[in-house]
Amino acid sequence: MRLNLSDEPITADLLAEALSRSGSAVIAVQGTSMHPTLQMGWRVFLEPARGEELKVGEIAVFRGAHYLTIHRLVYRNTAPGGTTLVFRGDYNRLRERIDPAAVIGRVVAIEMPGKKGEAVRVELLKPDILARFYRLNQAASSLLGPLRPRLLPAEGAPGPFGRAARAVFSGLERLLSLLLPQSR
Repeated sequence: MRLNLSDEPITADLLAEALSRSGSAVIAVQGTSMHPTLQMGWRVFLEPARGEELKVGEIAVFRGAHYLTIHRLVYRNTAPGGTTLVFRGDYNRLRERIDPAAVIGRVVAIEMPGKKGEAVRVELLKPDILARFYRLNQAASSLLGPLRPRLLPAEGAPGPFGRAARAVFSGLERLLSLLLPQSR
């Protein structure tokens, strides 16, 4: 979800500065890409974090071209040229490949309005079913990594096995997204 605090890159710099000075920050959620985990109008508590420190499955804030984004880290791609972090919103299918230096902080708690007559609640963010799924996927990928060259055709494009594996992964991802709590 994009945080339209302003269209100026200085917004990300100000948030990063606030996190480094105080050790925490609170920002409001705008957008629906992280629904139902994060909903519009809720506020999230951040702590400073570098991209290298994030665990797969954690939700983080990172710099975009002219906006800040809150998405979940779904995969860490480590290659000889460096590491790329792959983020995705829980509600959308688009994946974003991000340089670890673009990460500003991680979400540690959520402030949400209470139900009728109740006060505002703050909950610590704990690993959910999607976080566990992505962590399991990352572990399986690192274990099966040596087999990858034998499973892919010479040109590197995914063959029938690769396409089938992606379809199964995508289906599981959507199914598990449905199992996320619709409200906290």
